[in-house]
Amino acid sequence: MEQLVGIDIGGTKMLMCAPCGDGYRERRILTGRDCPPERILQQWETFLQELPYRPRGVGVAIPGLVDGNRVQLSDVLPLLAGVTTEDFGKGRFPVTFLNDVKAAVLAEAAQYPADKTVAVIMSGTGIALGVCQNRIPFEGGRGFAGELGYSVTDTPDGIQPFCRLAGGAALLKKAGCSPEELWRRLQSEDKEAQGLIREAGRYFGIAMTNVIHLFNPDVLVVGGSTATYPGYLEAAQEAVNAYTLEDFRTSCLIAHPHDEKRIVALGAMEHIRRVL
Repeated sequence: MEQLVGIDIGGTKMLMCAPCGDGYRERRILTGRDCPPERILQQWETFLQELPYRPRGVGVAIPGLVDGNRVQLSDVLPLLAGVTTEDFGKGRFPVTFLNDVKAAVLAEAAQYPADKTVAVIMSGTGIALGVCQNRIPFEGGRGFAGELGYSVTDTPDGIQPFCRLAGGAALLKKAGCSPEELWRRLQSEDKEAQGLIREAGRYFGIAMTNVIHLFNPDVLVVGGSTATYPGYLEAAQEAVNAYTLEDFRTSCLIAHPHDEKRIVALGAMEHIRRVL
């Protein structure tokens, strides 16, 4: 049994995942924009005490900009800025930090032949991108490459970043309701809710088109909670079909994650495995 732990700290929840027997021991807690680091670290220590082993290493995936062993900026979890790997490890075992979507692309790249270029776009609270070629992530100058959510496009209201056009937080703000209420509205065929989803999905499809043209991936994996709203991916696919050059589009497989619920945690686990 591999004694590694993967942690996915997201904008709405944190998932801690560790191999145990033939499966995983897991714990989920709610986070949110105002979640303090102390709560996250306290829950982590509780989970650690429940494990049947001391981890050989821990990978932690975080939304935002991660510079080495420190969280520089997280727009969805702003109170995490300044948290370090030492806060998690406390000298007991190695800990690595990485951006959450870069974790996701590590998990997915492991599912395809090594010579394939794999891109992952996650549409959750925000929009993020990771790209692997030969199972090596493209990092950029300081490891910040892939901030698709802050990439911009023109709209009737002026130039806007994709996170404000297609991300879950912006979508819920426009809808003026919770995710559960939005689901209920969609199930009851509320025309206003359906229109918001189609608009967000269309902009997400434009973002996908830009990724396909820029990176020419063999596989483009699309995940995240916002992408599960009925009509969102359908509108995105229509935009991809309309705006993507045919040779690029036909050579790119658009796929779902192999393990939607654990994709980021498993990628964080893969990252610490590589480091060790």
